[in-house]
Amino acid sequence: MDTTVLGIIVITLCTVLAVGGMLFVRKIVGLEKLQELHEISGDMLSVIGTLYAVLLGFVVVDAMTNVQNMRYNVEQEANALGNIYLSADGLPADLRNRMHSYCQNYLTIVVGQEWKAMADGKSIDEAHVLTWKMWRLATHLDASTQGDQSIKDRILEELSDLSDNRRTRLVTATHGIAPIMWVLLISGGVFTMVFTYFFGLENIVAQSIMTALIAITLSLNIWLVYLFGYPFSGDVNVTPEAFELNRKLFDQYEVKCVQDTKCDITKVKLGE
Repeated sequence: MDTTVLGIIVITLCTVLAVGGMLFVRKIVGLEKLQELHEISGDMLSVIGTLYAVLLGFVVVDAMTNVQNMRYNVEQEANALGNIYLSADGLPADLRNRMHSYCQNYLTIVVGQEWKAMADGKSIDEAHVLTWKMWRLATHLDASTQGDQSIKDRILEELSDLSDNRRTRLVTATHGIAPIMWVLLISGGVFTMVFTYFFGLENIVAQSIMTALIAITLSLNIWLVYLFGYPFSGDVNVTPEAFELNRKLFDQYEVKCVQDTKCDITKVKLGE
């Protein structure tokens, strides 16, 4: 089911239950008794509401920040992959072709297979193998000249960045909002909502509307935690757009340079 549709259903259900609970308490306790509790209920609600708002706000901000950090992390990984591919141009033909093949296969597997697997907190073993192959090729390069050593150092530096960012991405994909945090968020929302029942207005329609608005606001914030709590799943997940740019880079390199031994890289433009 689409997450937007699911969100609408859940928020609507929570709102209906909240208003229904208010009407039930109003009927059982009575309007006069509820009005007698206004003063103490207001003081207690302000304390509980403030504490819960602080907790909910921190969780929402943390979840949104985590998604933003993951977007940056993915961009850094994709940048490192592209730099490894370009740096390998200075290697001997056979080593260059092997490194280019590893980079292209890594890109294909990450975008085509691993991104979907990460939604379930999994990874693709073949992508791990490709990183090991790149490491093995890079660490065994024969740097007999200063130029070769510079290329080797550059590739190793970029490969280190790629591996670090990859590990961070995979570890993050296996974690989300901890179950205990969900218990606290949902319980706190329910408790806050229940405290609003200890007020009684003469106009039942006005109280129902206010109760519904509070329920919608709480539900929307918890829904935000759900959307941003899992960076690689849902409608606001981190996408592999940075890797897709590498695909264009690789394709243009193959067309413009590999097939043309007299290629002047300064005159190559993407999209030509």
